[in-house]
Amino acid sequence: MATTPSPNSSSRTIGEALSDLWQATREWFHTLLDLETGLDREGTIIAIRNNKRMQGANAWLLGCSIMIASLGLDLNSPAVIIGAMLVSPLMSPILGIGLGVAINDKDSMFTSMRHFGIAILIALFVSTFYFFVSPFGHITPEIQGRTSPTFLDGLVAIFGGFAGIISSSRKDKTNAIPGVAIATALMPPLCVTGFGVAEVFELWIRKGSMEPQAFSAEINRAFGIIGGSFYLFFLNSFFIALTTYIIIRLLRFPLKSYVDAREARRNRMITAFFSLLVSLPSGIILYNLYEMQQDKAEVKAFVDTYFPQACINYELTSIDRDTNKLILQLLGRRISEDSVLYYQELLHEKYDLNTPVRLFPMQAEMSLEDIKTSLQAQRQEVVKMLETERRTANSAVEETEALKRALARRQSDSTLIAKSLRVARESFGADIESIQFAPEARTVNDSATVSLPPVFMVDWANRRGTAVNKERLERILRISAELDTLQLISY
Repeated sequence: MATTPSPNSSSRTIGEALSDLWQATREWFHTLLDLETGLDREGTIIAIRNNKRMQGANAWLLGCSIMIASLGLDLNSPAVIIGAMLVSPLMSPILGIGLGVAINDKDSMFTSMRHFGIAILIALFVSTFYFFVSPFGHITPEIQGRTSPTFLDGLVAIFGGFAGIISSSRKDKTNAIPGVAIATALMPPLCVTGFGVAEVFELWIRKGSMEPQAFSAEINRAFGIIGGSFYLFFLNSFFIALTTYIIIRLLRFPLKSYVDAREARRNRMITAFFSLLVSLPSGIILYNLYEMQQDKAEVKAFVDTYFPQACINYELTSIDRDTNKLILQLLGRRISEDSVLYYQELLHEKYDLNTPVRLFPMQAEMSLEDIKTSLQAQRQEVVKMLETERRTANSAVEETEALKRALARRQSDSTLIAKSLRVARESFGADIESIQFAPEARTVNDSATVSLPPVFMVDWANRRGTAVNKERLERILRISAELDTLQLISY
């Protein structure tokens, strides 16, 4: 006798199915994001400790990579910069700092910090030497992009640090991928710092031949490059060390053990103190960077609203801790001092700024050479447009003439065909019931295009007609229609 399952039994079955589905989903995600598989804790610690020293081959590799990166910045070539990152050994000292903090190893942390400082000195010496002797020495877009940190630069450092420590902690290690990921955030700004130092040296050498105001402006610009680029380098270094610390703690690397409990406690306090000493400035820098990015967004809205056409460029920079400076380069529009105060008050009242801003409008001036260059470029653009229009017009005329010729040829052919049909009917009279014409046709197959000759279809009175009549009719049609070939079909 069959039994009907109770409602309670049905609900338990659905609950079990959902539980199994949830369990399977959790296991799938755990497998997908699992970092334990292939993890080599002891090997990672040994590898980082062995490679963190910036001496011997590592020092030479760093010098070569810095020289290549400096060439890439000077040539404005991202490909050359990326090539320099492939040989950069700058990864290991920073990973060593994060490792020392994470496993509570004071000696490893201090050793890594010392060799990291040596790496900075090597990089600054090589890049400064190159830019000091370089015949170019101009600020390229690649250099300019490393003088003002943004929040996105911080993200590059964070994910570069994650890639570096995750790849370094595998049993099957590869140094290329994490090296490029970390060098992306560190090498270019450090080379730009060397560019700024070289600018300072050159300015001091030329100080006697420069006006005091010009020298002051140039030296401030050079120190701004040094401060902005090294600021970016320090921020990225901190983020890479921080992500290294986070991953090592998540992977539960063993803490360094000490025989003496007091020594262990003292080392933990020293490590925590230096970590806090580095973290606090980084946190302040990051917060100030976030506020500056917000202010830049507000300033952009202000410029787009009140100077949409006149402002060809603007720049928001920091004067001091409590004031920013907004430089507006205006073309074809002058602003009086009263208007400057009005716009400055408007900027503070209508826009949410974290730091007060002082407005500095500047009349953008173009030299005679710049005007000539601009006019020449515009003239070339106009000439190109006219040339394109002329070619288009000529092409249209040629197509029209071709259509006219084809139409005239078709009309002429139609006249000849009509004449030939009339001559054929007059020549054969009652022997031809009807005669029709099909023009030349083309057929296309897989290998070639085949042209078929014009066809005349003749309905003879005696159904087939005689061979003599066919031959005579074909000759009449060929001559009267002026055709080289034709096909005569009788029915």
